[in-house]
Amino acid sequence: MNAAMTSDAETPARQDDCPRCRQREGEYYWYLGLYEFDVERARALVADGREPVEVDEESVRVSVKESEIHAAHVDHVDPTVPGIIAHVFYPTEDGEEVHAHLLIDGNHRAARCLRDGLPYFACVLSEEESRAILMLSPDRPDHHQ
Repeated sequence: MNAAMTSDAETPARQDDCPRCRQREGEYYWYLGLYEFDVERARALVADGREPVEVDEESVRVSVKESEIHAAHVDHVDPTVPGIIAHVFYPTEDGEEVHAHLLIDGNHRAARCLRDGLPYFACVLSEEESRAILMLSPDRPDHHQ
């Protein structure tokens, strides 16, 4: 599994010599080529003052491993800015629905925290909020708001 982020706001200031900072095509997170999350809308939702939670190190490792990380970008992200975790729902072949959590914003910050031995924090969207920012999924292939 490989998740790729098309954009994020992980830099305190844009670095023109960083390929990741130059890659500013939108505020979306793609997962498995099946899901598209509107990260900009997610950021607006978590700006309500909710408290971030500490993400356990193993979950951070998995998120970083499954993401497209640009090493040059990791050096200048602010690891104190919390990420955003969304709920994701996936139908199995036998019709059951798998429910999991997914870091949709902050993977480079998570990589920096791992590298530097720092705890990583993220704000968690509710199930309703997660569905509201979901622009594309297997059960809604033509859903774009």
